[in-house]
Amino acid sequence: MGITSYIIPFICALILHGGILLLLIPHWFQQEDPYRRIPRHIQAEMIDLKALSNQENLQKEFQEEQKLKAEQEKKREKIAQEHQEELKRQVLEEQRRQAEKLKQEAEKQQKAVAEAQQKAQAEKQRKAEEQKLAKLKEQQAIEHARKIAAEKELKKEQEKKKAEAQTLADAKKKAEADKKRKAEDERKKADAEQKRKRDELKRKEAERKLAEETKRQKGAERVAAENAAKRKAAAAERSDKMRAEISGYIQALIEKNWRYPSNTRNGMNAKVMIRLFPSGEVDSVEIIQSSGDAAFDKSAEQAVLRVGKFTRVAEVDPHFFERELRRVIIEFRPEGLRW
Repeated sequence: MGITSYIIPFICALILHGGILLLLIPHWFQQEDPYRRIPRHIQAEMIDLKALSNQENLQKEFQEEQKLKAEQEKKREKIAQEHQEELKRQVLEEQRRQAEKLKQEAEKQQKAVAEAQQKAQAEKQRKAEEQKLAKLKEQQAIEHARKIAAEKELKKEQEKKKAEAQTLADAKKKAEADKKRKAEDERKKADAEQKRKRDELKRKEAERKLAEETKRQKGAERVAAENAAKRKAAAAERSDKMRAEISGYIQALIEKNWRYPSNTRNGMNAKVMIRLFPSGEVDSVEIIQSSGDAAFDKSAEQAVLRVGKFTRVAEVDPHFFERELRRVIIEFRPEGLRW
């Protein structure tokens, strides 16, 4: 209702301003005469006919010029009038469009107001329905709560009676259980005493057997230690013997195949590391300490490579081979080889 009350005064004000604009338009388009009218003066002078004839021609030209100016003035006035009418028509058209636009805006506002009123009415009705439904739910909740309270009270009473009955039954069961437990405790106590006596006898028997077993084990351990010491000493002896034999065997073969240079002198020595396969074949030869003479070092390598394979190495124990013969270091000196 508030929006509609402003539309009619707005339209009236728009029409009033449009009328004033129409009245002012003619004044805006009035143009100043481009030609200045100069008042004519009468001047008497003596002329001849020829001059008079020229004057008449000038007067005719002036009249034609004035006539042409009048026609141009009429044309300009006509154009100004047409322009003024076109402007009036545009103003009227603009006023019509503005009025139509205002009318549409008014209709739109009225429609919006009507829709808002309808929405408000619907919202009011919805809230009323919600309030009614809420009251109904509240009443139902109260009734339900009362029903639940009554059921809880009844259930509580039933549980109380059941608890009292259970308490009596539990007391009875407890008395019977205490009686049984007491008898069971007495029986267990007697059994435990008998078991303790049996365990005591078993413990003493076990201690006796353990002492005998310990004595027997100590004797066996002493004998085993003596035998192990004997076996270790024998193995060490066999290992030393085998090491001496195999080292002598390897040195003999290498010395047999060693041809050192003629310029070799006492005091020269070269250490060579020989890697062997379990079959006794030479895997590689490496100078780990040079004598300072390349020919001497080369002769030491060639001596090992000439042997190629130490056949007796394949006959030794694998453990002994891994420990003693997998890598062999021999010192070459002119005085002889050193293991």
